[in-house]
Amino acid sequence: MSITIVLENTSHPGNIGAVARAMYTMGLSKLMLISPCEITEEAYLRARNGKSILNDAIITDDLTLLNSFSTIYGTTSRHRALNIPVLSSRELIKENCNNDSTAVLFGNETNGLSNELLNLCNKVIEIPAEPGCSLNLSHAAQIICYEIAQVSDTPHETPLANLEDREHFLAWFESKYQDKGRVLPHTMTRMRTILNKAALTPEELKLLYSVLDPS
Repeated sequence: MSITIVLENTSHPGNIGAVARAMYTMGLSKLMLISPCEITEEAYLRARNGKSILNDAIITDDLTLLNSFSTIYGTTSRHRALNIPVLSSRELIKENCNNDSTAVLFGNETNGLSNELLNLCNKVIEIPAEPGCSLNLSHAAQIICYEIAQVSDTPHETPLANLEDREHFLAWFESKYQDKGRVLPHTMTRMRTILNKAALTPEELKLLYSVLDPS
């Protein structure tokens, strides 16, 4: 499967290894680690047959590596003031997400996914659990990887605009209208939310450029 699992600021190497094992058992192989702890021997022991996933993992602190993804799912157990669609893990079966332009993000074991990365997500996945309870990172990853494995590999008929395209449009919009009194506090945050929810194609994004700048 082509979907990428992304772990942000993971603090324990054993959890990274356990996630690699969970991925391997469900046929996933692409792992990205953002600002992780040291990948020690414990990670490889916990990975079992998923050691190759650790060897091939992208390790970075550069968030621009997310720019190529069209659809980004964030996972969270905390109820936040979210203005983006929230899915249960089981609802992934209805999503067309098994392709190389899709990523699923998992946050730190203690604090969860940072607001910085959450703001880049198109949708949020919640695993139903008892109030006040949360799962270990690797257990949550195992559930999500299982649900992903049930999803069809059929790609989107029309490719979607990726994160880089959306961020470029937002930068253009802010530059064009900030001196005209149209960019009020929180305007850009709301614009980003709208674009992330809309699942626009590149052609639709070009249409927005032409409508907002007909000259």
